[in-house]
Amino acid sequence: MKFLNQDDIFKILKKSLKKHYGNFTSESKIEIDVDVMASKYDFYSRKISFSGKIVSFKYNEEIYKRRLTLKEIEGMIKLELGGEVNVAAYINEIEEVLTRDSYNKHTVLVATVTNEEFSLDKDCTMTLIDMAIDMNDKEWFIELSNRYKQFV
Repeated sequence: MKFLNQDDIFKILKKSLKKHYGNFTSESKIEIDVDVMASKYDFYSRKISFSGKIVSFKYNEEIYKRRLTLKEIEGMIKLELGGEVNVAAYINEIEEVLTRDSYNKHTVLVATVTNEEFSLDKDCTMTLIDMAIDMNDKEWFIELSNRYKQFV
């Protein structure tokens, strides 16, 4: 499992946006831009749930500001790193959150990326080879035998 902080997430977003908006020459400016009316705050976990947009980006030569949802952010990270991605937003200082601007200032993004790759050890590979022989599966036997040779 890999953990990403907000800086890591923004780097991935900038790289992804450069691919999709390659006609802009300047660096994109990414910032937290919470849609307060489309959010719900859980005081116990300090986690915000969003049904709206949370991050905005803008290019210097562009007037229009585009906003992204958490699902779009998860998709961009998944394209970059693969695996299962979960992005969450948290509030740093709830006492300070009184206005929309302070919401933007105190919201932090974090993400976890889980790759479901597993590796077989020598004993597990041998057990699977025995199963392939019992099942009379020649292709699987050859594949597992090649893998077993890497251990020897």
